[in-house]
Amino acid sequence: MTIKAKLKKFQTSSEYSIPDAGSNLIRLNLNESAYPLPERLKEKILSRLKNAAWHLYPSDRNFSLLSRLASYTGHQPDGILLGNGSNELIQTVAYACCSGGDTLATLKPGFSIYKKVAELIDIKVIEIPLKPDLSFNLEKIIEAGQEARVIFLGSPHNPTGQTLSRQQVEEILTQVSSLVVLDEAYAEFSKETSVPLLSSYDNLLILRTFSKAFRLAGARFGYALGQPETIQALQAARLPFSVGLFQQTAAEVLLEEKDYLQDEIQQTIKERERLFNQLQSFKTFQPFPSRANFLLVKSHCLPAKKIFLRLLAKGILVRIFDSPELPELKDKFRITIGQPQENDCLLAVLQDIEKEVLSDQKS
Repeated sequence: MTIKAKLKKFQTSSEYSIPDAGSNLIRLNLNESAYPLPERLKEKILSRLKNAAWHLYPSDRNFSLLSRLASYTGHQPDGILLGNGSNELIQTVAYACCSGGDTLATLKPGFSIYKKVAELIDIKVIEIPLKPDLSFNLEKIIEAGQEARVIFLGSPHNPTGQTLSRQQVEEILTQVSSLVVLDEAYAEFSKETSVPLLSSYDNLLILRTFSKAFRLAGARFGYALGQPETIQALQAARLPFSVGLFQQTAAEVLLEEKDYLQDEIQQTIKERERLFNQLQSFKTFQPFPSRANFLLVKSHCLPAKKIFLRLLAKGILVRIFDSPELPELKDKFRITIGQPQENDCLLAVLQDIEKEVLSDQKS
């Protein structure tokens, strides 16, 4: 394939195009935190940055930060790798583990970055279908693991919000030889983790991010947890100095002040349950149970794209999956859990849509 042909292959509009942050839109589309960082924490980060050594490269093995992550996760410091967001870590794993002719496996539907990374480096992809009710199909996951070098799984899974139990993860690990990468981006909202399995399985790697519960999406910071030998190999496969001074400083401050998270995490969980219960009372919308900071909702009245446009006209952004490759999602949209007033606005517009549709059906 020529360079021009390869470039043309990726000449598509980004699904992650972000509206102007200064706009008045209610952003319920990218699973960001609904709550900004408190001003006192911003000031603490900026104060520490002012006294930092800007003229030096940032450390790839920041012991202070690694120690705080170890305390937070219950995993050893030499089993942790820092990343410029979890996306960089996904790419690092693919580069380190796969080459021409190798295969990467991921769920369908699922987080699109796994497949995107594979396409960028010409790795074959096995897409493991969810069951018709969008639950995990362990038999198919294990079957794919017999062929793939790496399996990417999310728990909670995006876009469904469902989780794999620790027992299910262990069943997969014992029956496949491939590296199982468990993306726990939303672990703080599910209160579940497979970190205790890391000491027993050398084919498990866990990804985490500060973009969700830690409210640091704009800074791009993530980390991987694995056995020390795995982490050393991934460190060697990655370009140096990828995690900048700001990310490391901000992450360290937020870990020092991690108790600030709890109120907003609990508020998000409370709002998730309230929104789920409210949507269950609708006649034309059906929410899926979720353990993350979002809900997937099925529309029985209009295609998801029409729902998206109706909400956008009222200043509300949600996520749709408008692709012929994802027919199972054409009637579904994903809602990030917002602040109470934002969720109320969403419910009011959905109620208006439902009333209008039901009225049209009667006439």
